Amino acid sequence: MSNTINLYPLSNFTFSTKEAQPEEDPSVSARLQRLQNNYEDFGMRRTVEGILVVHDHGHPHILMLQIANAFFKLPGDYLKPGEDETEGLKARLDERLAPLPGSAQHLGQDGDWEIGDCLAQWWRPNFETFMVSVDFREEGNMALSRV
Repeated sequence: MSNTINLYPLSNFTFSTKEAQPEEDPSVSARLQRLQNNYEDFGMRRTVEGILVVHDHGHPHILMLQIANAFFKLPGDYLKPGEDETEGLKARLDERLAPLPGSAQHLGQDGDWEIGDCLAQWWRPNFETFMVSVDFREEGNMALSRV
């Protein structure tokens, strides 16, 4: 485990918006049915989330995504069966945070996230979550979905 995490000021980063990401399922019952089918087909669901830390006003801050005006979560999502945690997290960070290709902010660096150490792992009845630190470059651009 590395001993030092570089914290950069929040002001080094530019945040923009992109289109809201659609729900996978039209209803709660459809979601539960999809999860049950996936479990029968692939077994235990695995999830990976990144912890992105910056500093502002002399204090560290963890960046989180706001979902539906009330819920906050770390960036990340389910892994595909057999998908590596590090590569899966890079792909999910690109989906959630990278500016759209062709936009003025997009630098053509898809997957260029520096993934740090695994900070925690939980085992639950229906999924496993990996939480790992993500080391920022000194400056960058990110795009967030509209709420």
